[in-house]
Amino acid sequence: MTEGKDIEDLDERELNELGNAYSARGMWDEATDSYLRSLAMRKANGDVRGQGIVLNNLGATYYHQGRAHEALECYEASYEIAHTHGEELSELIALMNLVFLHFEEGTLDGFVRRADEAESLALALDRWEPMAKLKWLRGRLALCDPDRYQEGLGYYAEALAYASRDGEDELQQMLSRVDAQARRLTSQGARGLGLVLYDYLQGFARDQGFSDSVLSHLTQQREEILRRPSLP
Repeated sequence: MTEGKDIEDLDERELNELGNAYSARGMWDEATDSYLRSLAMRKANGDVRGQGIVLNNLGATYYHQGRAHEALECYEASYEIAHTHGEELSELIALMNLVFLHFEEGTLDGFVRRADEAESLALALDRWEPMAKLKWLRGRLALCDPDRYQEGLGYYAEALAYASRDGEDELQQMLSRVDAQARRLTSQGARGLGLVLYDYLQGFARDQGFSDSVLSHLTQQREEILRRPSLP
């Protein structure tokens, strides 16, 4: 944003940037106001693609405010704009936001439908980070169902594989998600399943030639579960 400008003098791009700055600080009301101003300007100027960008940002802000329905409407509108104009990367971003929203809200049909679409597009674009997150979310859901735990283990293995293709940082983040899932299982009295998760991933990591540091991490986390007291 241009320094020294009054907010009333900002253009649509600067207002979007201001909204991003407010969002980064958790100032959701101010971010919403900035995005709505930017959106109105883009509508007046006929900037449809620009509207899609702002709608995505506005959707995230609405969701942080607990306004899930409005967030859904923004993400859907952003997706439609990107899809109509062949903006595949923007389309994937909107789809991933829809996936996470449906996951958090527990709307399984919406999650599966949008996850399938996002997965197809991510594969077509060779985008491994969203693929890793999609497999991780599928794994979380599967491990909630005793009849699908084997499927869930496979999803977590795929999540690690895709994360490793996107670089060390993404791999470490995915390992942290694995650890969070194992802690969740242990806290729910399913320590045995947490151990099985690490056993499965250790075997997968060895077969796939993962680094010694990854194998060491999985081993240490498994041992940590064994050291924790069992729930009564």
